[in-house]
Amino acid sequence: METPEGPSDAELIARVRNGDLEAYGELFGRHHHAAERMARQLVPAGDADDLASDAFAKVLDALRGGGGPDISFRAYLLTTVRRVHVDRIRSGKKVQTTDDIAAYEREPETFDDPTVTGFESGAAAKAFASLPERWQAVLWHTEVEGEKPAAIAPLLGLTANGVSALAYRAREGLRQAYLQQHLADVAGDRCRWTTERLGAYVRGGLTKRENRNVREHLDDCAKCTAVYLELVEVNSALPALLAPALLGTAGLGYLAAASGTKIGLAGVFITLWRKATENSTRTAVGAGAVVVVAVAAVVAAMALTGNDSPPAAIDKPSVPAPTQPPAKPPTVPPVKPPTQPPVKPTTAPTKPPTTAPTTAPTTQPTTPTPTTPTPPVPTTPVLDEGLLTISIPPAKRIAGGGSAPVAMAEAAGGMSFVITIKTPAGNLEPVVIGLKYGKSLAWPLSGNPRGWTCDKAAGECTATNSAKPEPMTVSFATPTSGSVPDRTFTVSAKTGRFYDDDSRTLEAPPRTDENLLKILNGPADADVHHRVLTVAPGLERTAVTLKISYGSSLSWPIAKSPLGWKCSSATKTCTSLTPLKPLPLPATFNVPEGGSATARTFTVSATAGLVSDVDSETLTGVRNDESLLQILTPTPHDDPNPFVYNRFLKVNGVTDRRVVLDISWGRNLLFLNAQESGWTCSRSTDVRKATCWTDNYRKPFNSEWTAWPGKGTPNTITVHARVGGREDTDAVQIPPSSGSR
Repeated sequence: METPEGPSDAELIARVRNGDLEAYGELFGRHHHAAERMARQLVPAGDADDLASDAFAKVLDALRGGGGPDISFRAYLLTTVRRVHVDRIRSGKKVQTTDDIAAYEREPETFDDPTVTGFESGAAAKAFASLPERWQAVLWHTEVEGEKPAAIAPLLGLTANGVSALAYRAREGLRQAYLQQHLADVAGDRCRWTTERLGAYVRGGLTKRENRNVREHLDDCAKCTAVYLELVEVNSALPALLAPALLGTAGLGYLAAASGTKIGLAGVFITLWRKATENSTRTAVGAGAVVVVAVAAVVAAMALTGNDSPPAAIDKPSVPAPTQPPAKPPTVPPVKPPTQPPVKPTTAPTKPPTTAPTTAPTTQPTTPTPTTPTPPVPTTPVLDEGLLTISIPPAKRIAGGGSAPVAMAEAAGGMSFVITIKTPAGNLEPVVIGLKYGKSLAWPLSGNPRGWTCDKAAGECTATNSAKPEPMTVSFATPTSGSVPDRTFTVSAKTGRFYDDDSRTLEAPPRTDENLLKILNGPADADVHHRVLTVAPGLERTAVTLKISYGSSLSWPIAKSPLGWKCSSATKTCTSLTPLKPLPLPATFNVPEGGSATARTFTVSATAGLVSDVDSETLTGVRNDESLLQILTPTPHDDPNPFVYNRFLKVNGVTDRRVVLDISWGRNLLFLNAQESGWTCSRSTDVRKATCWTDNYRKPFNSEWTAWPGKGTPNTITVHARVGGREDTDAVQIPPSSGSR
């Protein structure tokens, strides 16, 4: 059938609901041949025109009452043809008179159609009913009626490419929805693993190992094999499945009339009956798919047993039968009123438009001759799912002739995508795309890409060539943190009344960033190691943590309550209180007095979201400073005790610091261990050694000695001084060789 150009079926349906009966004339012109073809499968050729007209009247009443389909007009109409025929069969039953009404007081008898018995409870029926009506419509026109995308495009308000893309998504959606219906009944983990992969198995999308595992499981599991066989039917035999289940046995005749070929109805249904009654589970499932999948066809919801008019595929509420025949609009071919007699309405009927006649037609022409007015320019937005495509650019070879492919995105330190716009032929409308992105991403363009003019503030780009826009490459830096919405960007495209949008989510795998953490030197100090731990700022972080580990010659280096951090010496960690821009963290290590390099090494590990960095340093030990210690002999004027030998142990350049003096002496000497204020000494009576220390050095330590005459080692004292990272050792004899005290 040659589909007329003009508004989509969805637009016409909306106009009919708003009272535009001329729009129904366009729907009549598009679909009345299909309705008559379906009617001829149910009644003699002479009655087919009446049956089709009654069906159109039913659908018109449903639409004017707010019911009926939103998009899938053809399938809804054909089901209505069949339903009207069923109603005629019911109304033709004989009427019996009786005085005893009690015998007839039971539930009304319903029409049992063996073709759809068990249909609505099947997995495929539920799967199809779960699809959007837009997907159901494209499956009907492409798979059942075998129409070309170019012919379907005006009905759905899409381009031919958009129809092809929509049909692909709809087929895949049906397969996935069908499998989901079975997952709830899967008993074991192994069956669940297989069922989840059957869709890819049918399309050849599994690895060799996965293919082998699926085949082995199907050989041992009849239930999963049954699901597989049904899925094969869904994947490859939609026309043979959908039409019979939705339209009954007349469906095959309808398809034959449409295609001009003969179909052996008896042979088909004998085959189906065998499938349905064989004991083998695998074979039985195939039959179930034949009855059930069709189902799918636009609406398992179109239950044909008990409603006055078929509901839409998206579960719209049913509309009661009209009480008066529909008015005839100027451009709608005459249709016959419903066969049931009119009843008095409980509410005043809506007055039809003044342009429509007030009486029902008295004759029924066999060939409608509507007068089609010049259609207005369509303005209703139309989703064109082929308008916009987001793809990853192809890999390129390594410079220098290498064979390993390298993704373009890796070289830029992020991820690149190509935005392609495919406009309708001869498009002259402006082409505008909008870019929106989550908080973990940033504007992905630098300047204006070739063929586009971009406004960063507005988040939009306009193509300079509306007929054939240039592909646009956008590059996002790899996100370091954030939820899925934070790492997702969306591209919206619009030209004229056509629009489309698509989105992608960037992965944020854990990675190392050498620039995240730096260990800087603090103020110069000979007696301690001052270090400053710095973390680079970042976007959308929720936490920044530092873990500090160190060797046995070191100790915890962080002061209590550092500004901007919360630290714990027990866990050896610090957490930033300002993760977006952490403050510098001071760390002070005492100079190690010895130990191996490992014992003198500290390591800092930084973690900020999904980014981490590690740095370490080996600290130097104590160094020798010849100017640190002096052993002074007091003058007679300064000598505090002339009866002993006094020696002052002076540490230079030190104030209010810890000082440790290790003192040893020969056998001709005796250390009197005079106690100085602020100093503490410890010694052993049988060893000629002592250690004296102070935490706040203010003045030299005065040591007192008695000595026996002699020279050399027996009369020598040795002092080793330590202050932070410095040390010095000096020695003197008592009495001195000069004879002075």
